[in-house]
Amino acid sequence: MPLGQLVLQRGLLDEAQLEVALAEHLSSGKHLGEVIVDHGWMTREQLAELLGQQEEGGEDEEPGEGADRGHVLFVWTPAGYELLSRAGEPPRLGEEVGVGGGPRVVTKIGPSPLPGDPRPCAFLDAPR
Repeated sequence: MPLGQLVLQRGLLDEAQLEVALAEHLSSGKHLGEVIVDHGWMTREQLAELLGQQEEGGEDEEPGEGADRGHVLFVWTPAGYELLSRAGEPPRLGEEVGVGGGPRVVTKIGPSPLPGDPRPCAFLDAPR
């Protein structure tokens, strides 16, 4: 299971903190765990324990469990982009989605830009 999903599942970070960490991870090239520790949201010891559990395979999922892992929204902003994590199925191509900064339109559906993230991603842009 990806580190981001583990920290959410264990309640170590909330979705807003994870979004900040993921954005910094993508923009800086730092490892996600390093970003989380740098922000003081976890200790190095907590990270090492979590990574050890991740390498062991973590907790086994029952068949069908985790089938709805949600999706990622890739939102273009004047300052660059923002990644948002959402539950449920991704919106359809051409569908309008309300996010901070106003409505956006889904221009592409593809894989998540996050390494190891199996969730689909809806790429959003301002309506034309």
